[in-house]
Amino acid sequence: MIVKNEAHTLRACLQSVQDVVRQIVVADTGSTDNTPDIARECGATVISVPWENDFAKARNAALVPMKTDWILVLDADEELDPEAKHSLPGLMADQEVSGYSVTIRDYMSGTGSHFLGQYSHPNHSQMERAKEAPSYHDQRTIRLFRNNPEIYYFGRVHELVEYRICSLGLKYVPANIVIHHFGHLRSLQVRERKHHFYRDLGRIKVKEQPDNPFAWFELGLIEHQAFRNPAEALPCFQEVVRLHPPFIRAWLFIAMIEIEMNQPEKALVTIQHADGTEEAAALRERLRGDALHNLGKIDEARTAYQRALQLGDPDPLVESKLGYTEVRLGEIVAGFEKLRRAVAAAPQQSEVHDRLMKACLVVGNLPEAAEAAEYFAACIAQPTTFLRAASIRAQLKQWDRAGKLISLGLQLFPNSTELQTASAEIGLMKSTSQQGVNLPVVNADPSRISPCQR
Repeated sequence: MIVKNEAHTLRACLQSVQDVVRQIVVADTGSTDNTPDIARECGATVISVPWENDFAKARNAALVPMKTDWILVLDADEELDPEAKHSLPGLMADQEVSGYSVTIRDYMSGTGSHFLGQYSHPNHSQMERAKEAPSYHDQRTIRLFRNNPEIYYFGRVHELVEYRICSLGLKYVPANIVIHHFGHLRSLQVRERKHHFYRDLGRIKVKEQPDNPFAWFELGLIEHQAFRNPAEALPCFQEVVRLHPPFIRAWLFIAMIEIEMNQPEKALVTIQHADGTEEAAALRERLRGDALHNLGKIDEARTAYQRALQLGDPDPLVESKLGYTEVRLGEIVAGFEKLRRAVAAAPQQSEVHDRLMKACLVVGNLPEAAEAAEYFAACIAQPTTFLRAASIRAQLKQWDRAGKLISLGLQLFPNSTELQTASAEIGLMKSTSQQGVNLPVVNADPSRISPCQR
């Protein structure tokens, strides 16, 4: 492993492997805390490696002192699952295999996130550091491989041994081993610094390897997922498919961005590049549904969302989209059943509440629409969300509740002229006991509702 200033987490990591491995090598890249001391206390050999903005170079330096037949790679914010010790001997006894891809379980601080099109799973882990995490994502990468000088890491950032194993024609297979990763549970400030650092290295990487489609895909991902910057991400994904046209996920991210940019016709054409394959099929159908919905083709969108649910794991965000299309098609009972089930499954996701609110407006159910609108305003605090929630309360003639919503909005956005005007008008309506108010009225006409959120 490579480390820098990981005293707060290193001991738990090394303790997770002490009864499993024969040798521990920790390459320290410039710690100013007692990270090296903790590593030595846990029985590790500590080497000092100068940091040169190159993760592969540092990891390869850590491989040099290894004398065991097999190598397991961890990061300081990870722990090996206790059950792994039962599987490792059998895996390493297979003479035909040179590496194993293992499950990296990324614990998340919230619910409802997507990673490469996969919805996060509810967390029930008994791992001490994971107990408070509400959800997790699983991904696979090679972390267990033979100690072979021809197998080494490649890539300044998002470094992998997969390239070398594949280029050597060696065999690697999946293994039923889990490595628990807790890095996403760190503070927002720490994660943001890491995102900036990875983006800087990613930009260097594509300059050094302009013909590497994976380097462009990695940079596109961080621009889109971490920085919410579709204008920067789009050319990265376009470069991926130029270099390697069969790269299905890159086509789907291009389609995703085209939907975000309100170009649903282009997105449908782009999605066709992913047809006829099982890879990311659920994501493909979800995006197809979004594009069709935004074009007003509600019946076709419903069919796409149905396929997305059939092809993938349970996803409350997709279920809420399916429920909304059913309401718009007149299937009221079935649609609201799905919408409410999605809210129950993903209560922290603002968009399921927003979609439920819109469906309630379609059928004229103002009380439930008001509750959903207030939740949405609490999640996405903007003048428009407070105005919308207050408008529904005003239509119900609940002036006190409407006034409180506008007051809360003004506390957050004191310079909003729309909220200031609404506050004055609500006060006037309360004092004169009139029947209406000039707040922006939420239109229940489905054709006027904003495009379906992705």
